Amino acid sequence: MKKIIFLGLLLGVFSANAMDLNTQLTAAVMAGKVSVVRDLVVQGADVNTKNSAERPLLVLAAATGNRRTVQALIAAGADVNVVDKQGNSALMEAAAFGYAEIVNQLVISGADVNLKNGAGDGALEKATRAGNEKIGEKLTEAGAVAAEKKE
Repeated sequence: MKKIIFLGLLLGVFSANAMDLNTQLTAAVMAGKVSVVRDLVVQGADVNTKNSAERPLLVLAAATGNRRTVQALIAAGADVNVVDKQGNSALMEAAAFGYAEIVNQLVISGADVNLKNGAGDGALEKATRAGNEKIGEKLTEAGAVAAEKKE
């Protein structure tokens, strides 16, 4: 518990008087501290919690490319299809940033390869737009279908 308190204070995410498990989990995910993430989950932290900007922790972990944190959150029961306020999922973020291992991990874990965000884009469109052709191919193999473009 001392290392969790120290980590939170070090990151300036919370004060010693205002700590709760979900705040600590958010700090640990953002710092990529997988062992702390696992400890907090065992203590009862909610793996489907969101940060102060309403971004789900799995989406944050995928966007930062932290494969081990993504793996720990999924193993603890995180919803692989959870989305942020714009409708972006962890799969969309990983595809956009070119994190092939995370994309594979999410697909294997049941992420919806055809989920679309508020702009009508899915992981396939985001991967293609970012020039991540190999990820686009993997998503297509997994059943992803490109969104129809409005003319």
